[in-house]
Amino acid sequence: MNPHAQSTMTSAEPAPASRHPLHGFCLGDYRALLEELRGLGYRDVGLDGIDAAKPVMFVRHDVDLCLDRAVRIAEAEAELGIAAYYYVLVSARLYNPASAESRRAMRRLLELGHAIGLHFDASLYEGGAGALEAAAEEECAILERLTGAPVRSISFHRPAPELHGRAGLFAGRAHTYDPRFFHEIGYISDSSGGWYRGHPLDHPSVKARTAIQLLTHPVWWHASSPRAAEEEIAQLRAERERVLGRGLADATAKAKALANGASG
Repeated sequence: MNPHAQSTMTSAEPAPASRHPLHGFCLGDYRALLEELRGLGYRDVGLDGIDAAKPVMFVRHDVDLCLDRAVRIAEAEAELGIAAYYYVLVSARLYNPASAESRRAMRRLLELGHAIGLHFDASLYEGGAGALEAAAEEECAILERLTGAPVRSISFHRPAPELHGRAGLFAGRAHTYDPRFFHEIGYISDSSGGWYRGHPLDHPSVKARTAIQLLTHPVWWHASSPRAAEEEIAQLRAERERVLGRGLADATAKAKALANGASG
């Protein structure tokens, strides 16, 4: 399947009745949303392929909390012939992008035909615009070494007002909050586990069949049945506590063994 194939639907055609109503956030609902958008004539493009007047969608994921969950979403998109953009936090607190598990997950994203970009947390750095761009350039280089693939675009993590709507390149790369991709086309986000800007299919840009940026966070969508955001966070916390517990138990056992050996 060609993910960039043109649709024959014209902008004058009415939206079909929803075939897959969204009951909650889960993998089936995410697939249904993409199928609905494809049925309305939308095709996926990169930032460089956005034409504000056409039914194209830039499918973006900010990977804030967990890379493992991103892989499930990526596999579903690949089955539909959709190429998405996954933005990874080099400075993540809840996953280590340099770990073997994370590098394996990122390789899988690339194998599925998706792209990896930098999710940049500017709040971690001091200084003016030049210092921030230098820090972003360094983080891009780290991510490129980890993945073996070029990082061609950046998304900001909880962007400060001065970065929201900033025009032009940042650290020599396109970024997702440029007015061309943020103000001049439809912007749809599931931030904090809800469609607080309205349901995607009700968005004025979707009704008009014009370009959209669709931002989702994989942590909300990976499960086989709908869960509330707080339930998903609780499960992720429990998983992290189990991993931490195993790691601490192993470290304790090794320390004890070394101590016993030294005293023997």
